[in-house]
Amino acid sequence: GFVVQSKQYVMNFSKTMLLLIAVNFSAAKTFSQNTVQIKGLIVDEETGVPLVYASIGILNQPFGTISDTLGNYFFEISNENINDTLQVSHAGYETKRILLSEFIKQNDKTIKLAKRIISLQEIVLSNRSGKEEIFGRKASGKLMQVSLHNKNSAEMTVGSEMGLRVKTQSPVLLKNVNWYISANNFRSIKFRVNVYSVKNNQPDSLLTDEQIFGTVGEYKTGWIQLDLEPYNIKVKDNFIITIQWIESKTDNENKPVTMIPAAVSFAKDTYVRIASQDKWKRMGIKLSYFVTVVY
Repeated sequence: GFVVQSKQYVMNFSKTMLLLIAVNFSAAKTFSQNTVQIKGLIVDEETGVPLVYASIGILNQPFGTISDTLGNYFFEISNENINDTLQVSHAGYETKRILLSEFIKQNDKTIKLAKRIISLQEIVLSNRSGKEEIFGRKASGKLMQVSLHNKNSAEMTVGSEMGLRVKTQSPVLLKNVNWYISANNFRSIKFRVNVYSVKNNQPDSLLTDEQIFGTVGEYKTGWIQLDLEPYNIKVKDNFIITIQWIESKTDNENKPVTMIPAAVSFAKDTYVRIASQDKWKRMGIKLSYFVTVVY
């Protein structure tokens, strides 16, 4: 979603951000008269088992979704995108790219992903001190707020993602990730936490082969914490940690509300994208969002 609201609309920053995000969303749903439906199944190449919550979409474009609990996917694109590239990714699997013009000609739209072979060296935390450090923003003032979902519907939000770049000086273990929800009219929201390496100041490859989920239930507001210690995630350099909207339930589909406080920042360490394979954007805001690491 990522719609910024601020009580100080006179700020040029706020005006610029509102305009930028509004343009992104209108672009995501502006189709020509003819649209193409992209639907099918995503499975494990070896076993044929459906892959749950795989990310699928048009590479670097705001069109895409997440496969459901049966591995099925469905989204629409404009005819203008048929020469673009379809990208599919899932934790623990090789990312797959397919020329969309060829893919739509196939009768069988089943996409098979191959398991990823890990050859990375084990990261060792030598002489562990047990010292903790927090990266991000712990304040929760509501002068400026950002919507976690598409302003029009929760369904259009599936696959959208936002997060924080963390710059560590030595190898660390991820302890927890936290974010503050200032308004929420959803009965439940399911999020996925993704941890990426950094390349050319952009999120690159996933650093975990396991999906990490969290749920916000019963219109909950306030701080949300997800324990990361059971996943034993070790990183030795800069990384980006995000929360991704997977699914939700609400009693009011016409006016979904989920807000997270934010503040102006010139560091541009906040990263967002509005579809599962969309191009990442760096934003000059600092969310009420932080991660705790252990040295």
